[in-house]
Amino acid sequence: MKYMISILMAEMRKSHLNHYHNKLIYFSLLIWPALLFVTAYYSFKPFNLTQSSPLARFIEIEHLSLFLLTGYLGYIFFWCLIQSAWQMSYERMSGTLELIFLTPASRIAVMYGRAAGNLVEAVWLFSLFSLLAVFVIGKSHEIIWWNVPIVMVVLTISAVIWGGFLNVIFLFSRDAGILFTVLEEPMQFFSGVRLPVATFPLWGKGIAYIFPLTYVLSIVRELLMGRVEWFQLIKPLGMLAGILLVLLFFTFLLLSKAENHAKETGNMTLY
Repeated sequence: MKYMISILMAEMRKSHLNHYHNKLIYFSLLIWPALLFVTAYYSFKPFNLTQSSPLARFIEIEHLSLFLLTGYLGYIFFWCLIQSAWQMSYERMSGTLELIFLTPASRIAVMYGRAAGNLVEAVWLFSLFSLLAVFVIGKSHEIIWWNVPIVMVVLTISAVIWGGFLNVIFLFSRDAGILFTVLEEPMQFFSGVRLPVATFPLWGKGIAYIFPLTYVLSIVRELLMGRVEWFQLIKPLGMLAGILLVLLFFTFLLLSKAENHAKETGNMTLY
């Protein structure tokens, strides 16, 4: 554990020095997600938001602001790790990619340390904004506050496993930039960030259930806004655990395969 913590702290420091060296960056970490939330919220305003609305079949209209707020909170957790993995390409450009291979530290520890380090640095400000927004919009009484620590644990563990998997993909690819485009916007649309997954056609639901964020948001919303018993969350928690185990399996498999390929050929590009 001490070993992992030391790697985590090193990656957090590296991330801070490389990417968060200016106060304006922290401003963008708040203003950009906040604008996304406000834009999504007011995009609903021109439409019928009464109980007769078709949307009312899938979501409680009076909870729309909380639905969007929790959606974007989860999205920021996952999106910032897509961006972090994409920055692996800059490691190649700057010539520091070799340091990851030459370090005596475990590569898998570095991958997850990098994911966790970037996550902590990137999401704390929007998390604080979400907390303040709940009180400003007068919805604090609708939140089940004793579930908030559990929600943060679910979000953090899920996002770090997701980020470690993406880091491995981007680390051993010459150009995986297309994945940034494929994952960023589709994840925001199909994972239920702005619209309930139940509103999608069958093919849309099929895409939605590819993303771990879909399961995470379902659990987070039930924990924060629902009035469900714990046994009712067994199914979604089991599905989330299943997809996270699949990501862990492929993370270890790809990393092992890529390292063996590098040792045999001297080439750090697997694909």
